[in-house]
Amino acid sequence: MNGKSSDGNGAKQPSPPDVELLTPKEAAQVLKLSESFLAKARMRGDGPRYRKLSRSVRYLKADLLVWLKACAKTSTAERLQDDRRPAVDSKEQNAGTHRNAKEW
Repeated sequence: MNGKSSDGNGAKQPSPPDVELLTPKEAAQVLKLSESFLAKARMRGDGPRYRKLSRSVRYLKADLLVWLKACAKTSTAERLQDDRRPAVDSKEQNAGTHRNAKEW
């Protein structure tokens, strides 16, 4: 057996959509984002799940769709979980202000 999936006639069968592996360039096209965004999101850990196969990065198409659904918002007033700024309690914020005022 040669490891390629075929229909018996030598024709290669397409992968099911849930196991379709995409390169970063293909994933960026599907998401309508830049490859650079995906690379930075991988470093931050807030992008879609990816696979590291040897030195190659691959995305499952199903993981891209799951990530898109998780990014859905209904209002700009929603507190973003992926916001880079830590949530600061108003008491903590006031305590920090007073502490700085005493130092001066």
